[in-house]
Amino acid sequence: MRPSVGLIGYGRFGALAARYLAAAADVVVFDSRAVPAAEAHIRPGTLAEAASRPVVILAVPISSMRGVLRSIAPLVRPGAVVADVCSVKTKPLEWMRDALPRSVAVLGTHPLFGPDSDTGSLRGQRIVVCPSRGARRGLPALRRLARARGVRLVVMTPGAHDRLMAETLLVTHYVGRLLHGAGLTSRAPATASYGHLQVVVRTALRDTEQLFLDMWRYNPYAARVRRALAASARALAARTAGSD
Repeated sequence: MRPSVGLIGYGRFGALAARYLAAAADVVVFDSRAVPAAEAHIRPGTLAEAASRPVVILAVPISSMRGVLRSIAPLVRPGAVVADVCSVKTKPLEWMRDALPRSVAVLGTHPLFGPDSDTGSLRGQRIVVCPSRGARRGLPALRRLARARGVRLVVMTPGAHDRLMAETLLVTHYVGRLLHGAGLTSRAPATASYGHLQVVVRTALRDTEQLFLDMWRYNPYAARVRRALAASARALAARTAGSD
C-alpha cells in the first residue's frame, strides 16, 4: 500500500515537490489559490484532507506559515510528521513547535534545489534536514529513502543552516537584485565573468519578491550580512571617489 502525504501549498516549488512525492506516495494537495489538476497519484483536496495525512509537508511562504499552522493545528493526526521546506529554519521550527500538538513530530527541511535547478531527477540533489521535536526517530528511515533515490541528506541545526543561507543564498539574491535595480545587466555579455553575473540576476528574479523579502525578514543572520555588504560598499566607494 502506498503511503499518503498531504502537501499544503502549490506554488512553483510545491508543484515540483508534488511530482517527486507522487513517485512514491499518494499526494493530497491543498492550496487556497492554485488548484492542481488531478493526475497520477496527485489529487486536490480540502485543507482538512491534506492536514490529516500521516505526513504533512508545508510548502507555503514563510510569512504565511503562522496562519497556516493555526489552521491545521486542530486537523493533524496524533503521531503525524509535519515538515516544512522553507529557506529559513529557526523561526519556522519555533512556530511549528508552538502551534502544533505535542503528539505531532516536527521536521525542518530545505531542499537545495528548485524549479530552476531541477534536473528531472533527485539523484545528486541535496536536502538540508533539521530534526526537531520527535523527528529524530524517523531519521534512519529517511536516510534509507534518500539513499535509494540518490539524495544526499545534510543534517544541520537550524542556526547553522540559517547562517549558511544568509552568507550564500541571501547574498546571491541580494547581488542579483542590486544589479538588476541599477540597470547594469541589460547588455550582451562582453566577457565570461559578466555572463556569470547575468546568470545571478536571472536566478534571483525567477523567485518572487515575497520570497526575497521573507528571507531577509526572518533569517536571524540577515541583518549582519546586510551590514557587512553596506560597509563593504561604503569602503569601496571611498577608495574609488577620486574617479568622480
